[in-house]
Amino acid sequence: MRQRLTLLMCLVLLLGLTACAIDKGAGGDKNEGGAKASEEMADQEEYYKLSEDLFLLVINGVVNEDRSIRSDGQIYIPYSVVKSLDSRFYYNRSEEQMIITTPNTILYYWPNNMNHREGDENKADRTAMFRTFEGKLYLSTEVFVKYSDVSTRILYEPRRVVLFKNGVRFPSMTANKDTAVRIGASLQKDIVVNLQAGDSVIMTGNSENGYYSVSTEDGQTGYVAMSDLSSESEMMIHASIKDYPRTSTISHVHLMWHQIWAPQGGEELRAALLNTNGINVIAPTWFDFKDVTGEITTLANASYVEEAHRQGIQVWALCSDFAADVKGYDILSNTEYRNNLERNLVNEVVRVGADGINLDFEFITKDSGPHYIQFIRELYLLCRENNLVLSVDNFVPNAGKVHYQLADQADVLDYLIFMAYDEHYKGSGAGSVASYPWVEMSVKNALAIVPKEKIVLGVPLFNRVWMTDKDGNLTIENGGMTTIMEQAKAGAELQWDDELKQYYAEYVKKDVKYQYWIEDVTSLEYKLKLISNYGLAGYAGWKLGLEAADAWSLLDKY
Repeated sequence: MRQRLTLLMCLVLLLGLTACAIDKGAGGDKNEGGAKASEEMADQEEYYKLSEDLFLLVINGVVNEDRSIRSDGQIYIPYSVVKSLDSRFYYNRSEEQMIITTPNTILYYWPNNMNHREGDENKADRTAMFRTFEGKLYLSTEVFVKYSDVSTRILYEPRRVVLFKNGVRFPSMTANKDTAVRIGASLQKDIVVNLQAGDSVIMTGNSENGYYSVSTEDGQTGYVAMSDLSSESEMMIHASIKDYPRTSTISHVHLMWHQIWAPQGGEELRAALLNTNGINVIAPTWFDFKDVTGEITTLANASYVEEAHRQGIQVWALCSDFAADVKGYDILSNTEYRNNLERNLVNEVVRVGADGINLDFEFITKDSGPHYIQFIRELYLLCRENNLVLSVDNFVPNAGKVHYQLADQADVLDYLIFMAYDEHYKGSGAGSVASYPWVEMSVKNALAIVPKEKIVLGVPLFNRVWMTDKDGNLTIENGGMTTIMEQAKAGAELQWDDELKQYYAEYVKKDVKYQYWIEDVTSLEYKLKLISNYGLAGYAGWKLGLEAADAWSLLDKY
């Protein structure tokens, strides 16, 4: 009897295991531990923690901790979210004013105001489009949809605002079978939404317990089993719709910066250009800040422009922020002063018949960054209105200068000129001004942010001697390519450094160590080759008058 019961139990167990194997093989409703998979749909109001006037906010596939608010027939997005997705929505807190700069006009909004301004025209709104709730700023989706570069969908069941930044590629995968997005990383968790085989989802986080964190295109978020997804690719919800037409028609920029300290006309320019070759743009250092109201000092001269044009050269007038007693922040953070600066620059350039403006603002602080970018956008509109080229001189991309916002600059500028020199300076210790590996790395970093057809490579046409005394004190001296090289050759034999692509010289004289990393036509050619190798827009040389005589045939070649 005991033997018969044992055999019966074995048979029952065998049948149970077979059924389980069939169940698992069919991908059915049990997990690895044999527990039944949930087929219940999640209570999304509870899952997303929504209430009647709150809408879920899903940004690039990730649920945001903030919520959108429905009020007076409008759905509002937190301004902090608006700004993070499209920095053209610029809010000046001290003026309590938001400015939206489009490719064609400028709009002004004020919190809780039922009017806004478009250009010089005041317009009434049926309700406040920009307002505060509990002390926080919110913008109407009506305005955001119309002017942002963000794909925006307002959906219900559950109530949600789904935002994807246009032009961004998101990692995605495809469902290889019918499956489900669940509220947690387990088959026992309830279902957010069902997927059919072939549906794509956006990958939004790391893997967890054999599951991926995902989002659907319409902002449903949760977890899907790794085994149910395959075909890794990228998904773009919508291409960028930013469209800022360029003014420049120059395909290859051959620019020389021309530093001047006193008025110069056509005769002086003609002398400065004697024996040069291949220049098609010259950027004279004409403008600087005069005071915080946006007034400028100017050396602009019509006869200078006439001589440049006679030689087939465009003039891009340079404005710097080097004035010691005027802080750029004080001008740029004030709308009236900033607009005054924009008008003064354009008016002077138009007055003398020049072709463009070149900005060389090297003292922009982090708190000035948003105001600086707004200045560039507003200046762009004035320049385009007057058919002027707009270019900006930038440091090479680095962590300390992210507030210059190169990607935002690239949206509107004709050219971004990267000053690929001063790799080493007095504060960093002795070293090359522009070694080849460093310059190439700088180009690659710029290309990751800026389209190649807008990048102009700034190259040094000067040399620098580093002098270290017996106490370790370092001083430097800048000079022309030829002058400093002859000084180096008089003290020591030049040695070629094949890694840096430069000649190096070193000697000691009267207890002072002299070091030279030489810029000559050989080292310069390596840098200029990067222009054709990476398809850049051209070069800019700092500065006219320091170059070696044999540099001109090389510069003309490239």
